[in-house]
Amino acid sequence: MNSLFLLSALALLLPLSLAQQPKPNGVDSQELRPVQPESPIFTDRFERNCSLDFRTFDGTCTSIGPPLHRLWGSTNRPQFSYFTGRDTRIPRGADLPSARRISNAVHSSSSDVFDKRNLNEITTFFGQFIDHSIVATPLNKSEPLHIDVDEDDPIFANVTANGDRGKLLFFRSSRVRVRELNNEQRPQNSLPSALDLVSVYGPSEERARFLRTRKGGLMKTSRKNMLPLNTNFNNAPRVGPEFFLAGDHRANEHPALTAIHTIFVREHNSIARELKSAFPTMQDEELFQMARKINIAEFQKIVFEEWYPSITGSKLPRYKGFKRNVDPTVSLIFSTAAFRVGHTMVGLRVNRASKGNKRLTPFDLKSMFFRGANVVRRNGIDVFLRGAIINRAQRIDVEVRDSLRNFLFTRIEEEEGIDLIALNIQRGRDHALPSFNAIRERFKIGKAVRYSQITKNRAVQAKLQSVYSSVSRLEAWPGLVAEDPAPGSSMGRTMLAVWKAEFRRLRDGDRFFYQVGGLFPMQIMDKIPRVRALFTKEDTFRAIILRNSGIKPADLTRKMFFVK
Repeated sequence: MNSLFLLSALALLLPLSLAQQPKPNGVDSQELRPVQPESPIFTDRFERNCSLDFRTFDGTCTSIGPPLHRLWGSTNRPQFSYFTGRDTRIPRGADLPSARRISNAVHSSSSDVFDKRNLNEITTFFGQFIDHSIVATPLNKSEPLHIDVDEDDPIFANVTANGDRGKLLFFRSSRVRVRELNNEQRPQNSLPSALDLVSVYGPSEERARFLRTRKGGLMKTSRKNMLPLNTNFNNAPRVGPEFFLAGDHRANEHPALTAIHTIFVREHNSIARELKSAFPTMQDEELFQMARKINIAEFQKIVFEEWYPSITGSKLPRYKGFKRNVDPTVSLIFSTAAFRVGHTMVGLRVNRASKGNKRLTPFDLKSMFFRGANVVRRNGIDVFLRGAIINRAQRIDVEVRDSLRNFLFTRIEEEEGIDLIALNIQRGRDHALPSFNAIRERFKIGKAVRYSQITKNRAVQAKLQSVYSSVSRLEAWPGLVAEDPAPGSSMGRTMLAVWKAEFRRLRDGDRFFYQVGGLFPMQIMDKIPRVRALFTKEDTFRAIILRNSGIKPADLTRKMFFVK
């Protein structure tokens, strides 16, 4: 495995997809190509007739209305911006301290600080699964923006980036033009933005076809009812049968994430078999598409009715139906900053538990990155799911375990290092994100003039002051995680406001959202109990885990994203 992929492998948890991409040597490597306004793919999507019944794989026709709306949220198009007209071609931050220096000064931690509301680790990993269903930003390897390292840095003083001493490796994101005859560019999203389980089904017809058996609407599995093995498709860290294949190329990152992928593939097949039993004449294509639609609906219910309220402490305003004027494209602020909270929530271990929630010896997190299919097959998915459910998540704050900031690779020709927090900060600069105060003003929180208006923690105030002399210079990601939690929530007011706006757009701009009237025919509602359950108060995530694992009800909590 080359050193660049070792570095990318560590860029873990939630929206750190921005630091990861597969080597473009799979048969579907065209999935990463940007769709520019003058391209044939753009024209095809613009002119496409949209199905009334089922989603496309590339996200085209998530919205309808004027022809351009058909491209909203489709693959390889630019991300949405709440700050219109802001060009991302020139990175910001040249007048600010190095991202690594800020990481050292503000984000260092050597101890656990758990979430006070008792969120569990499955909250973190399910958040990563959500992220891998809505965003992946390819890198432009011809445009380096390496991170400066101070000469007296205690860990990385001697590291190199492509032979450049005193630098941490970093490449800018691939960008796409927003409109024809307009030079404004924004970072590319190679996934559809809709919450459509692209992580299970793939962002293209080609990948989806390979994942299917073409019989009875089923998806492929391998021995022990695990994900299928990869042979020739794009995958991180590389193409090869020692790794699983899923809709998203990052499914092998760590065992807990792989377990969630596996649960939803098993759920699809369970639905397809139930449909075939209820409707014997239904053919493969309709069985597959209907099972996919039901599976996506269950996923959306979990996101909006279970996961989102658990972590934010609140529900979105009542759903009032699909809105044609709402663009459901994932935004830069969300993908680059507000949803990149996983590093503050993750501990140092991959926890495991056997039947009865008996704790097993945990694995070291760093040793589990891209270990391949055998680790999951040998242990089974149940031990990883139980371990994540019964262990508390870390608190959303400025503190990140030092081992996640100071990872040094020495078993290669030159020393290379990775600091996950420096990557977060540098990615914000790469994407030309506005300042934290600009975000506060845009989302009606109000401009802060003192650090005490962001956090009451004087130690954090002092750390921020030491690198950002003025509140007006504070950047997006450090500001968002520094903010004190809002009452009843695990996140600050500004992050909460961004999440609320983002998830409303993902919901209201999706014409296939599970609560849209008439989405499911009456005969499906009548004969498939889990479809009826979508419109009850049943805990859907709990039900899916019980259906598709060996975990018993006594081992699960009623509130699935909290420890007992």
